[in-house]
Amino acid sequence: MDRDWARLGSALRAARDDLGLGQKDVAERIGVTRNALRNIEVGEISRVTPTVREYTRIVGWTEASIDAVLNGGDPTRETVPPDDPTTTVTVETPEELPLRIQAALAGGGPVLDTAVINLPSEDGEDSDAQMVIVVKGRSGDVTPEQMRKALLQWERTEAQIRNSGKE
Repeated sequence: MDRDWARLGSALRAARDDLGLGQKDVAERIGVTRNALRNIEVGEISRVTPTVREYTRIVGWTEASIDAVLNGGDPTRETVPPDDPTTTVTVETPEELPLRIQAALAGGGPVLDTAVINLPSEDGEDSDAQMVIVVKGRSGDVTPEQMRKALLQWERTEAQIRNSGKE
């Protein structure tokens, strides 16, 4: 069975629209041009790239959704949408994590977002290593405006991190 790239692009565009996200917003968050995002949405791609993976993360799909949609199935949404700041997420602190990380996760403040970034290899492809980021807000009374500003700052920082491996 041929993989249906146009179907994947159409499904991603529909998921983006359902979330009320603009093409420009998603492109900026991923760190690509609107034209690159358009190419994905119209199916003018021929392989799953880190950009496609990040797009699926932004719209709340599981990683397995890419292959499912390419093969004629439906995407599966994450149980907790990654971009919903109203959702409370509890982060466990497994004992195998370094003490510095355990202390940071156990401290007060809401979890604002998480990201798993595939680290690039020397040849530009994804390596076998990943970076896991947990973004936490300040503890105490935080206004919605302060939360919004923190999330916007994280989005800019995330785009810089993702783009640093593409140089």
